[in-house]
Amino acid sequence: MSDFTVELLFGSKEQASPIKSEAVRYLGYRNSLPDDITDSLINKCSMELSDVLSPKCCYVRSSVSFPEQDLTDFGFGNIQSHALYTHLQGCNEVILMAATIGIAADRLIAKYGRFSPAKSVIIDALASSAIEHWCDNAELAITKNDKLHCSRFSAGYGDFPLSYQTHFIRYLDTSRKIGVTLSDSLLMTPTKSVTAVIGIGANSRTCSNKCMTCENVHCIYRNIT
Repeated sequence: MSDFTVELLFGSKEQASPIKSEAVRYLGYRNSLPDDITDSLINKCSMELSDVLSPKCCYVRSSVSFPEQDLTDFGFGNIQSHALYTHLQGCNEVILMAATIGIAADRLIAKYGRFSPAKSVIIDALASSAIEHWCDNAELAITKNDKLHCSRFSAGYGDFPLSYQTHFIRYLDTSRKIGVTLSDSLLMTPTKSVTAVIGIGANSRTCSNKCMTCENVHCIYRNIT
């Protein structure tokens, strides 16, 4: 990957607006609904968060190869991961992407954390929904000319090591392009940011529900009906 161009994508606030039902699920309401007071607070927090969203994405397209069983190579060395290897079977290209909704969401969470823990927790859940919504829309825009593609797959899923985010951050130049950095403990700033791989290829498939392929079957956020 010594010769490549990182593309930029900027979204509208509407493209990253939090989806209330998702945020409610992140808050732990699996088979119930929040009471009227909480519901009203969620609506107010959603409007406040939406005002400060700044969705951005950078990405690059690269070839992909599979040197041997459970090894995947898309330009910066072999990645040992059965989950990633399986997910990308049939693909001949990948899109490496990084996306964020901006640092203002972190600041809003931190502000309310000092004097309104309930609002801080709610805005955190809404912001998690917002980054997923933005990633969904960014993925659609990036793959609009690719009839067949896999859903995005991030480091940390299954046995895909989280440490590979360092390669994403470096090759995508996220600090300069979209303001995303990575700490020594592999935490991204802004925290509501995502790196991911999207597989492209004639035999690849589109999966609309990432929970269906996730190995963490006991996740409290699991969304399979």
